[in-house]
Amino acid sequence: MPRYELLSIIVPSLNEQETLRELFERTRAVIPPDQPFEFIVIDDGSTDGSFAVLEALHAEHPEVVVIRHASNLGKSMALMHGFDAARGDVAVTMDADLQDLPEAIPVLLDKLDEGYDLVNGWRTRRCDRPAKRLVSRAYNLLVHWLLGCRLHDINCGFKAMRRSVYRRLELRGDAHRLIPAIAAQAGFRIAEVPIPHAPRLHGRSRYHLLRFNGILDIFAVRAGNATAWKAFHAFVQVALVFWGLAVVFTALWVGLSRSAPGSPGGTNLPATLCGAVAVWAALVGTLLPALGLHLDIVLRQGQVRHWRKSLIERTLDARK
Repeated sequence: MPRYELLSIIVPSLNEQETLRELFERTRAVIPPDQPFEFIVIDDGSTDGSFAVLEALHAEHPEVVVIRHASNLGKSMALMHGFDAARGDVAVTMDADLQDLPEAIPVLLDKLDEGYDLVNGWRTRRCDRPAKRLVSRAYNLLVHWLLGCRLHDINCGFKAMRRSVYRRLELRGDAHRLIPAIAAQAGFRIAEVPIPHAPRLHGRSRYHLLRFNGILDIFAVRAGNATAWKAFHAFVQVALVFWGLAVVFTALWVGLSRSAPGSPGGTNLPATLCGAVAVWAALVGTLLPALGLHLDIVLRQGQVRHWRKSLIERTLDARK
């Protein structure tokens, strides 16, 4: 395992009180004694006893840094706060549920030392439900097709990256899934390495099978820039309502036109009104995503580091 001036371990966490202490102890055990490191945990609005566990860890170990969100802001925002706080030459990101094994950290760092800027984990034998693995495979194929990122497991949260990469990232929406693709588009060298994967022993997964927001972020990145924080998602979700209305009123228009045709030279007023509403709803549903993406582009400079800091409720940091 290569040695660095400082190694940053960044862990976004939500309701993982049962695993946090074990995760830290196992991480500390795998890092050589002569390797300085910081262990940064972002408590993303946990409602269990996670923060009490983290307070105790911070009191016992000065290398533990705790950032707490007052509410759940999502993994992308948690990672951005972790990147803002990190000082290491290299950062390793990992989930808090112990499905990512801390013992695999040297594997990622050895691969990074071959000259890469970012190394992504590849869970070759995932301990997840078949449906979740199938959705993940489809998502990887979509990323490959639209963004040209040839990784088998882009959504794996276990990554190692150099400071030049994590300082460059600006994640909005749910773009944490696309970190390797964003890094590759910025010209950084990326690679992947097989890593072990463990079954979840505590709690439950909080990731939905339908990764609607993740798909939106693929298109946002494909458009050229990352989106502002979830604005694009909101516009598209509202647009879905209008597209649904367009389908319903189109069906009504067709049905009324067939069942009650207008008199010669006259009009079928109900059918005409339904048709007009269908056209209007389809137009609004088409324009809203474009407006949302435009707003993302305009606002991307407004959501910078000082804005993210305003979202933090409390920080425990004993570093000098």
